[in-house]
Amino acid sequence: MLDAFKADFDRQGWVATGLPLFDELYVRRIAERFDRVLAGEYDLGRPPHGVNQFGGIMTKVSNAWWADALIRDVVCDHRIATVAAILLDVDELYLWADSLYWKAPLAAKEGAVVGWHQDKQYWGVSSTEKMITATINLYQADALSGGLRFAEGSHRWGLVGGSHALSGGDNTEPHLRPPVPAGEEWKEVCPLLVPGQVTFHHCLTFHGSGPNLSAEPRRSITIHMVAGDGRLAQITADDYFAGVALGEPFRGPNFPRLA
Repeated sequence: MLDAFKADFDRQGWVATGLPLFDELYVRRIAERFDRVLAGEYDLGRPPHGVNQFGGIMTKVSNAWWADALIRDVVCDHRIATVAAILLDVDELYLWADSLYWKAPLAAKEGAVVGWHQDKQYWGVSSTEKMITATINLYQADALSGGLRFAEGSHRWGLVGGSHALSGGDNTEPHLRPPVPAGEEWKEVCPLLVPGQVTFHHCLTFHGSGPNLSAEPRRSITIHMVAGDGRLAQITADDYFAGVALGEPFRGPNFPRLA
C-alpha cells in the first residue's frame, strides 16, 4: 500500500491519505486548541514564533507548537513523519517549522488568497531539496472552502521564478500561473478532503489556495520537514537559526527529530 502511495507522490508531487488520520472527536479538540492559540491563549506559556493577520480574513501563526501542548503533539505525530520520510526516501527527518492557517467564512476577497508558489523559494537557507510539507485539514477542503490546489508534476521542474505567493494579503492575481518549462503542461487539481485527512507535498510542488467562500472557517495545520542531511547554506539574520552554524545540519530545540 505504501509503495502505491509513494508512486503517486513521485508522479504527482503531492498525495493525500485515503482516510482521515485523526478521528472526528480529535479533530474537534485540535480545532478548539487552534482557536485558543489564535485568541492568544498559550498553555505552554510561550508565544508562537509569529502571528500575521491579513485584513481580518486570514491569519497565519508560525510555530504554534511552541505555544500549545496538543498542537505540539499533532505537529510531532510520528505517523506523519514516518510517512513523510518514506516519501522522501530519507532515514532521518527533522521539523523545519509549522504554521496554522485560518480563513474567515464567506471571505470573497483576494486578501484570503495564497498564490501559486514553491515552498523552497522561501527556504534558501537550506542546502537540500529533500523537504516536504504535511497539511492536516480540520475542515471540509475543496475549491469552495479555499482548499489547497496543486500543480501536478511541477516538483520535477526545479526551482522556478515568477510565482505569486502570500504578500500582505494583497495579491490581486491569486491564480496567475508561474512560467511553465518547455515540454511541460499545467495540470491543476483541488482535492476534496474531509476533516482529519492529511496531504503531503514536495517543497518544489507549486501549490496555492483561493478565498473561503463556504459558511464555515477554514482551519489547517502545515508541518514542514527537512531531511537529516540538510545544512545551513547561507548566513541569515533570522534568530530562528541562531543555534545553527554555517554548513552545519539543522539541530537543536527548534528542529526536533521526527523520524
